[in-house]
Amino acid sequence: MDRKLECLRCGNSMEYIKSEKIQLGESGWLLRGLPNLMSGSLSVEIYFCNECGKIEFYHTNEELVTKIQCPGCGKFHDKSYRKCPFCKYDYKDK
Repeated sequence: MDRKLECLRCGNSMEYIKSEKIQLGESGWLLRGLPNLMSGSLSVEIYFCNECGKIEFYHTNEELVTKIQCPGCGKFHDKSYRKCPFCKYDYKDK
């Protein structure tokens, strides 16, 4: 975190703003935000150039959302779920 970066546009040093999780996916017309919630997130560091106003996002070294296949129904979902969101297979009990 907090690297020393130069702006790719003007060459001045960039200021670290904060780390943030960006939601992946999109909201649908029929299911609203459900597909968005199931898509996971991406951790990034945000940097800003005070000289030209450029903002840059850098992926942190956190693991990207990884999908696993449920042994109960065979569908893929985010590995951080304790239960399959489709068939409710409980990994903790197995």
